[in-house]
Amino acid sequence: MNKVLTALVAILLVSYVVSMGLGLVLFFALPRGLDAFAEQFVELPLSVLMIVNFRIPLGVSLGLVFLVIWILYVGSFALAWFDKPTFPYSLSNFTRPLDMIRSNYLMVLPQLASVVLVAVFLLQTLQESTGVQTGGISFEDPILGFLIVSYAPLVEEFSYRITTVGLLDGLHLIWKARRNPPNRLKISPARLLFLTMWKPESAKGLIGVNTINKNGVKLGISRFEWSILVLVSGFFGAIHYLAGGGWEIGKISTATLSGLAMGLVYLKYGAYAPILLHWFFNYYFGVFDLASQFRLSGAELTVIGVELLNFGVGILLIVILITSWISRTWFTKLRGPRFEMGHERISECFIRNRAHQLRSQVSGCVSPPSPRVPLGTAADKPTTTTRDLLGRIL
Repeated sequence: MNKVLTALVAILLVSYVVSMGLGLVLFFALPRGLDAFAEQFVELPLSVLMIVNFRIPLGVSLGLVFLVIWILYVGSFALAWFDKPTFPYSLSNFTRPLDMIRSNYLMVLPQLASVVLVAVFLLQTLQESTGVQTGGISFEDPILGFLIVSYAPLVEEFSYRITTVGLLDGLHLIWKARRNPPNRLKISPARLLFLTMWKPESAKGLIGVNTINKNGVKLGISRFEWSILVLVSGFFGAIHYLAGGGWEIGKISTATLSGLAMGLVYLKYGAYAPILLHWFFNYYFGVFDLASQFRLSGAELTVIGVELLNFGVGILLIVILITSWISRTWFTKLRGPRFEMGHERISECFIRNRAHQLRSQVSGCVSPPSPRVPLGTAADKPTTTTRDLLGRIL
């Protein structure tokens, strides 16, 4: 199964590369893209701390804006590739699905993105079956629309994850560092704050608190971090509905769910991780959809194939995870006590046999016959106690 999952992850990553190349083709090689290239992008919207929104006057071409966005995504993929453990190492040492502790993010991204995609689809289907609609957004100009949805992951992750979750978590870590012994605070509070916003896991390891790498997801994420993660994700979902644009109330829950996943990978891998997960939903599917609208040869079949591939991988992983969880649960309930008793007996037997090897006078699991020795020999000397021998062994 590991080989199958490795192959599927590799195929999905190839489709990511294809989507990046396809974006350049649509903007710089087709007539409709070249026409949009000369249009002016008047203002660049930015946002920090979720609620502080402003615009920067630009007056540059749409093509240049798209190229900058494209380069930033390539840079994010490069950061993920070289982050430890590196992608080639993780690809050749793949052990289990969605292993966020020992795997490079490029191994986790295709798996997590597919699982979140299926989860969002199921949640949306369930809501709409009860009359809660999700809605959607549409654009008169498909090129401009694709540019907007491609830019959204950068500005939204900077606003919600980096400058909100990261900033609040950084302030919390500074407070915790000051409560710890002085030798644990190896950098200034300002540098610790910026490091947390860039990569929270590294900042937490620097001051000696629990991390995901050392303590797992359950213990490596503090209650404070879970709290701000849930609150920010809920606000992230609500703002999609409140901002209008075609989204309806059902978008709150689906965007909250995806926001939780983005926040989780942010805490583990750093700033580039939620950007790439958001890229998956906006740019990745958007570029194939744009190619279909341009009626490129084979584009419609490609869109169907990409969707089926991602849904198939997501469903397979969900089945594997559920099956694994059920197996562990039942094994613990049905075999746990017996296994533990057997383990104790084996350990006791090992210790006793080891003691017998050091001192044949002490009985092991199988007591050998005691040899006859003359009086006055070592047999008359005080026998070493089992406690003494165990002290030597352990």
